[in-house]
Amino acid sequence: MSARRASSGSLDSTTPQRAARRLMGRVARDHRGALGGAAGATVLVTLADLAAPWPLKWVIDAVVAGRTTAFSFTPADIRVLVLVAVATVGISLVNAVGVYTGDLWLRRAGERIAHDLRIRTYEQLQRLSIAFHDRRPKGDLVTRMTEDANRVGEIFSDSLGAIAQSLLMVVGMLALSVWLDPLLGLVLATVVPLLALVTRHFRREVRAAAKKQRARDGDIASLAAETLSSIRLVQASGTEAMEHEKVRAQSEARQRSGIEVAVIEARFAGFVDVIGAVAMAVVILLGSWRVSRGELSAGSLVVFAQYARRLYRPLKDIAKHTGRISKAFARAERIAEVLASDEQLTDRPYAWSGPRAHGDVALREVVFGYDPQRPVLHGVDLYFPAGSRTAIVGSSGAGKSTIGALVARFYDPTSGRVLLDGRELTDCSLRWIRSQVGILLQDTVLLTGTIAENIAYGTDATREHIVAAARIAGADDFISRLPDGYDHLLGANGVGLSGGQRQRLGIARVLLRDPAVLLLDEPTTGLDPVTEAEVMDGLGELMVGRTTIIVTHSVPMALAAEHVVVLDRGRVVEEGPPGDLLRFDGHFARLAGQQGFGPVTASLPTVSMRTLPDPEPGYLPAAPRRATAPHPFEIHPQDRW
Repeated sequence: MSARRASSGSLDSTTPQRAARRLMGRVARDHRGALGGAAGATVLVTLADLAAPWPLKWVIDAVVAGRTTAFSFTPADIRVLVLVAVATVGISLVNAVGVYTGDLWLRRAGERIAHDLRIRTYEQLQRLSIAFHDRRPKGDLVTRMTEDANRVGEIFSDSLGAIAQSLLMVVGMLALSVWLDPLLGLVLATVVPLLALVTRHFRREVRAAAKKQRARDGDIASLAAETLSSIRLVQASGTEAMEHEKVRAQSEARQRSGIEVAVIEARFAGFVDVIGAVAMAVVILLGSWRVSRGELSAGSLVVFAQYARRLYRPLKDIAKHTGRISKAFARAERIAEVLASDEQLTDRPYAWSGPRAHGDVALREVVFGYDPQRPVLHGVDLYFPAGSRTAIVGSSGAGKSTIGALVARFYDPTSGRVLLDGRELTDCSLRWIRSQVGILLQDTVLLTGTIAENIAYGTDATREHIVAAARIAGADDFISRLPDGYDHLLGANGVGLSGGQRQRLGIARVLLRDPAVLLLDEPTTGLDPVTEAEVMDGLGELMVGRTTIIVTHSVPMALAAEHVVVLDRGRVVEEGPPGDLLRFDGHFARLAGQQGFGPVTASLPTVSMRTLPDPEPGYLPAAPRRATAPHPFEIHPQDRW
């Protein structure tokens, strides 16, 4: 597959950690206004917290110091007390304003960051190729887009402000302590590098354990999503106990990972507690000695004691929130991994986009494999003239659906070319290609919404056009019998509708898109004969005037085509009109025999499909052959882009 890097929204990085750091930096820049306002509020709160012990120092040093018995306040004492009271109230007001504004800005920034990450991750998931999605469990991708994005937002709303304030408090307390008494200040300062070493060690452990924890979360989400989406099969097979055991085993592994993280965090908090207690004890002992020598005032010792006690709190907050950030950083790595992925089919500069295609489709020496080491198609040459109707048959795994996926450009070939109207698909706009190719799968995908919304999906069709398409597809009768008609609300995957009804809605949806090329991938598989006949009527209307490629195991459907291609192990082994292939003792004749169709002796089965005009001369050979004919026209250089 030829996947090209799209620069928009992706993160070019060599390691998940570096990609996560770049993601966090980009997020911070995008929301620097709110984060800057929160930073200002954090400074106010820090100044208020640093000033909180000083009114008590002033009272002790200016009013209480030197008085060992009962005393009366002098006018000077009263002035000091009034100033202290005003200062205490002022400090509280500044602290309240700072906390309110800081929390508001940080919460708002956190919610906006989570929203932006959800949207960017979802956009990236939509851009990424089908090959990427084939390899990734859906539950894990959903978890990255939702829960992981929320936890990254909480880094900014809950942890960032707390760590910033704690760091400012530590720096401020150390600076004021050194200013008050250099010796005690240096003693207090020795705590910081010790805590930094401990924090660095435990942060690595927490991040590694949290990464395993998040991987287990993704495994559980994927397993549960897969099981619940297949609940009919599970209950019909009586395998509830087996599936329960799978989830239980994964949940126990997640539990062990969670306990491991909790143990590391508890050990971390314990180390911080011990360091803080030792610092407090040293300050009290040494400070008392300095007061006894007259080198430190009693009020200053109170400030030191308050700082030593409060130094313990910001250090503990730093430890706690560092652990949270380490866990959230593991989630940021998971988001960055998606955003950094370059498995995208992107448009070349000046990619061609024009009016409705004529409908000529060709594959030239196409080699392709979902795993490059294991090709599925080997040098396939095919040509589908505009307006023709071709069936592709073969055993399971022969590469039939892969050809349709290449024509729709869900993948690019490993080598060779896929052309539409003579232009390579890699030279055409993806949006234009998808508008020219309509796809009807064996099980039409219906989304939560009304009948009308499902038919008009991807278009801006009016109600009149929706009803007209439903009538042509044979869906109007059963829609009219529903309680709300076209406004009837469908549940997930069209629950409550039969397989035939879903297929007819799919036919109506494709009709509204009016594609030039139509891919039918086993459109009647699993339907009863009556329903199959009704769907075939709708398909007959759908195929008129379009290049139709039918991927099928059904011989009756293949016989309704003008041309049949037989694939075996990724190679074209037979090709020709169905009648000729039935007379030829080959793969198609044997497949027809297995389904009760012998050699043609009179006429082919009658199928309820409208007959198309004869294809252009030279397209259908008189006998089975391999597709080696050259493409009927060349590309002019000026038309390539």
